[in-house]
Amino acid sequence: MSFLEPRKKKKVIKPGPIESKDGIPYDYIVVIDAGSKGSRVYVYNWLNPLHILTNDIDLNEIAENKEFKLVRRFSIDSIDGRDDDEDTDLENEVESDNSDKEKDKDKDKNGDKGKDRETDKDKGKVKEKEKGKDKGNDTNKDDKEVSEKGNARKLPFVGSQKKWNKKIKPGISSFNSSIQKIGNHHLKHLLQLASAVVPKSQHSRTPIFLHSTGGMRLLPPTEQQQILDNICKYITQNSDFFIPECSSHVNVIDGDVEGLYGWLSINYLIGALDNPLNHQHGKNHTTYGLLDMGGASTQVVFQPNSTEVQEHQNNLFKVKLMELPTLTSDEQHKEPTRRSENSIGNFNVPTELAFDVYSDSFLGFGMFQAHSRYLSFLTEKYAEEHQLNNPTYYGSSHSPIPDPCLPKGYTTKSVINEDSVDFTGESDFNKCLKSIFPVLHNSTHSTGSGKDENCKEFKDSDESSSCLLNDLIPAFDFDVNHFVGVSGYWDAITNLLSYDDNSRRDLSTTLDKKLKEKDTADTYDYKVIYKATSKLCSQSFSRLIELNNIRPEKNQMTEVELADLCFKSSWILNFLHLGLGFPRFGIDEYAAENSRFKSLQLVEKLGGSSFSWTLGRAILYANDEYVQAFNNFTADTIGLSEEDRITNKDKIPRSGFYHSASSSVFHFGAEQNGILPRPQFSLPLKGAKYPIFDYETEYHPDYKESKWYIEPHRWYGSLVFMSLIGFIVWLLIGRSGRAALVGKTKTKLNSIINLVTKGRTGNGSYFKLNNEVSNDGDLELADFELNGLNQNRQNISPGTDDHFKINSDED
Repeated sequence: MSFLEPRKKKKVIKPGPIESKDGIPYDYIVVIDAGSKGSRVYVYNWLNPLHILTNDIDLNEIAENKEFKLVRRFSIDSIDGRDDDEDTDLENEVESDNSDKEKDKDKDKNGDKGKDRETDKDKGKVKEKEKGKDKGNDTNKDDKEVSEKGNARKLPFVGSQKKWNKKIKPGISSFNSSIQKIGNHHLKHLLQLASAVVPKSQHSRTPIFLHSTGGMRLLPPTEQQQILDNICKYITQNSDFFIPECSSHVNVIDGDVEGLYGWLSINYLIGALDNPLNHQHGKNHTTYGLLDMGGASTQVVFQPNSTEVQEHQNNLFKVKLMELPTLTSDEQHKEPTRRSENSIGNFNVPTELAFDVYSDSFLGFGMFQAHSRYLSFLTEKYAEEHQLNNPTYYGSSHSPIPDPCLPKGYTTKSVINEDSVDFTGESDFNKCLKSIFPVLHNSTHSTGSGKDENCKEFKDSDESSSCLLNDLIPAFDFDVNHFVGVSGYWDAITNLLSYDDNSRRDLSTTLDKKLKEKDTADTYDYKVIYKATSKLCSQSFSRLIELNNIRPEKNQMTEVELADLCFKSSWILNFLHLGLGFPRFGIDEYAAENSRFKSLQLVEKLGGSSFSWTLGRAILYANDEYVQAFNNFTADTIGLSEEDRITNKDKIPRSGFYHSASSSVFHFGAEQNGILPRPQFSLPLKGAKYPIFDYETEYHPDYKESKWYIEPHRWYGSLVFMSLIGFIVWLLIGRSGRAALVGKTKTKLNSIINLVTKGRTGNGSYFKLNNEVSNDGDLELADFELNGLNQNRQNISPGTDDHFKINSDED
């Protein structure tokens, strides 16, 4: 008996709000992270700064409104035992209030939600009462202290929703051989999501950025530019998003710039930029460093201590942000005046937030590139030990090369220097660590003095070494430098620990609980990671398969992922403690003596929001727009003419960053100098018509691009071309020529068929000659093959001589 499967509910992306429920317009931005393995589009929004300024709106009062759900913060302070209940109740969303007709429809369909909005004030009162119930709770005490200080935000609200991002594979660098296909087979699907989220009336004023990383950096400059030009052309011709200049909106960004965006993103999510008083690490240091392990490279970004900043002034990024304009304490409206007391109109003049940040991208030390280099070292070592000079030796006909990081019983094939090489597992943890070490020791990244002295292998009695550090890199001060590890760090360690516990730990949902239970004050614990890695790397492949089968099907790893897990965990141990010199907590003297030491925490999500450096790009754009809006507001308030606006000395500096080695090249947060800003907000007119593109009529959230549409099909084109040539020749040879050709083809096919049939059956027709043969001549007796003889009889004419007739019944 067959059962009908339930129809899958079609995923619908609801457009974002045009205005908040208070009538404040939203500004949107679209940022595409074009990585080596795929591209992901993100949509963010924030409240329009000009509307806030012209209407004397207090942003901090809006922040207290729980209906405005922002990117949720993860409180590092909760490690000390403080609860974070209120934060965990928030979602990574911005309230989807809409001022258009859709809002009324939603209210009718969701009556309960409408009631919830109406009782917002009551909810606020209830929450305030709940805060005061338990006076002995540290959370309530801290909340009270924060509220007394005002807890004023310093940066604009930058929000997003759970469905406001989408990833598609592969990366844009895969289209280097078929650039013309990148639009319809890649960009179109990213634009589908962006156009569905951003309200249609706001498309023309919503900037879109595509910043490429990873794989594009490995392509030649000419191929890079061809791909970028094709991307910009497609977006401008097939969307109505705001691109005033291609070079600043569609480009390849350096790894250190990517790291800087990530640093802004991680500190914004944690809350270190908005509330630095809650993140005092000592020595007036309040920010967190970022470790981002990618596929091709890994980023290390942090704010050095004051001593290191002075010593490395020529190798730092200077980040300039401006605090939000706040209302003055005087409730009476002030007369328009120049800033004599740090205020203009009803607003205080924003103050500058400056950061000295070191950002470096270790190219070749990402997880996949490091593994490729590791296999090359194994191959070279094996060839040297066995005195093999011929690279063609590494073929399937020879014994595979032992790989200590692979599980015993597992064999795989890799391409090393264009040669196919087989590797077989050994399940040897100690040998695995030693075999990975040459990847760090032979690095060209370290150029400082004393490299060999500071680059040593793992030994329990030795301190951590620093193979990758050089004189150009500021020294870590682990008293104040606390780091957050994302991407490859999170993936490898959480998968490792899940097999150690026989159950996968999803720290993104249980992190708050674990912190409250105080069972993991440091998410990354060297002893725990080392022990778990040693245990996993000693398991056979069959044992790993058994452990994998115990897990729920949705949490099971593929065989390749299982086999690579030992290397990934071992690589992180090597990179952190031998490459960067991170102390081994519980072993190294420094970490053992410092009770406050917290070197690294691994996260996938911060307060429910997945990490992405694109948020940092949006933060810079929003902050710079608030600065420009305040400068325009100041000019309007004072009444400056157009000429005076250009030379206005009361303007506050725009937000952005520059590298100290090239201080004249300032990268503005929003549009670059000389480029027109986005158009001002205007409400959509009734009956207004907007351009509709083909991809906007349907949305496929789970679309995956096929390699067929990416790779060039030269063989396919050649086949079609040869077929056309053959058809033309067929017509030109005429009817008689075609008949002769068909006859010859049939004859040839028949002969081939006969040969095949003979070889397959071996049952030919044989006739034996009569033994009574004349002795006049020597004649060898033999069997003669007479296949088809009967057919030939029919062709014998009546006049044929009897001497030439052979009767089949003769002996």
